[in-house]
Amino acid sequence: MNLGNCSRCGRIFAIALSGTEVCPACLKESEENYRKIFDYFAARPTATAQEICDSTGIDIKEIYRFVRENRLRLVKVDTGLKCEKCGGPIFGGKFSGKLCDNCRSQLATDLRKDMQKHRIFGSGSQNPSKTGLSAFKHKPDSKNLKKH
Repeated sequence: MNLGNCSRCGRIFAIALSGTEVCPACLKESEENYRKIFDYFAARPTATAQEICDSTGIDIKEIYRFVRENRLRLVKVDTGLKCEKCGGPIFGGKFSGKLCDNCRSQLATDLRKDMQKHRIFGSGSQNPSKTGLSAFKHKPDSKNLKKH
């Protein structure tokens, strides 16, 4: 049995196979705090971390820890802007811009596909005739060229 000190309270506890760095008492307290934050956030989705801290009494560092762990996410607020591609609403947040979330995701997917094609065709490892690309094998006829 491995023993370790809790990273929060310093108590000695038996480290489980999951490798958590907090004792069961601190883990339980953390889960209770998360539930309080989650309930408050569900009732007031536009609340800031400071407002949650003031209302619940939970340390703001713990709130930010839940955000870093992706247990809490930023709320999307309608900015009143419309997507330049589809006309849908653009929500505020870290990545707001000229495209809505769906169009931005589609653009990212299309770019990834194009990059993969570029890697395949640009490496010169495949024969263009086998990939469906046409290549000039000879010079164009001089008859078809316009004279200036």
